Amino acid sequence: MSGSEKSAVKSLLSMHRTYAELDEYLSTALKEAGYAGVDIQKNPVGSRITVFVTRPGLAIGRRGTGIKDLTERVAAKFPLPNPQIAVSEVESPELNPRIMAARIAQIVARGTAFRRAANWTMNSIMAAGAAGVEIGVAGKLRSDRSHSEKYRMGVVPKSGEASKRVVREATTDVLLKLGLYGIQVSIAIKDAVPPMVEFIDQTAAPAQVPAPEAKPEEAKKVEAQPEAKPKTVKKARAPRAEKTEKTEEKAEEQVAVTTPEEAAKPEIVEAPAKTEQVDQIAQSESKVS
Repeated sequence: MSGSEKSAVKSLLSMHRTYAELDEYLSTALKEAGYAGVDIQKNPVGSRITVFVTRPGLAIGRRGTGIKDLTERVAAKFPLPNPQIAVSEVESPELNPRIMAARIAQIVARGTAFRRAANWTMNSIMAAGAAGVEIGVAGKLRSDRSHSEKYRMGVVPKSGEASKRVVREATTDVLLKLGLYGIQVSIAIKDAVPPMVEFIDQTAAPAQVPAPEAKPEEAKKVEAQPEAKPKTVKKARAPRAEKTEKTEEKAEEQVAVTTPEEAAKPEIVEAPAKTEQVDQIAQSESKVS
């Protein structure tokens, strides 16, 4: 490796070391403002430092005195050309693991039980729309012997490309009477990776095709033709039920009403009348005798 390559590697390592030290310094200086991270960009004029916090009012101070004081301290402590600090507010602090870890540390330092603090933080993270969350607490939690506990909710990938692109992690520590507590927060972002397959809805109405324009000659022919008169359609009449007096009288005759006295009387059957042939036979017999 040549001397120029060594100098390039050394300059790159020193730059990253400076960025790490600046991040650590800002985390302690802006702890009360809810420090979430820093973005450093170099330009021909100098270095632009964007600080992300949850409460920008505490970072800026009254009339900008806080941000001016912070800029002077950063310029004196770190070898950055003409640093300019800008403050930006975090849109969704519940999905930032660094803010959540610092919040758990503050709650535990006030005397709240670590289990209650972890459960409250998990519920707030899942309510913000995260796919999953995992919180680990280690140290002298209940006795002089240290141990660790983990709390999970939702789905948090552990390996593969999904764990690198979806999961965001952060660690912090807090010093208590029993000893040092270590807190680790892992949050799985739901919309970090776009879906592999997209379904397109094709049920929309088809676009109307414009009708072709008629030629002037054809348009004249159409105008010359008389308009067709609309045909009148006769409505069919519903059949009417005709009831005459004769049908009513026949119906009354068919219905015979019999009383119990008439039913008890015997029926009288009349003998059939003699026909003319029977009379002739009887007369012929009498003459023969």
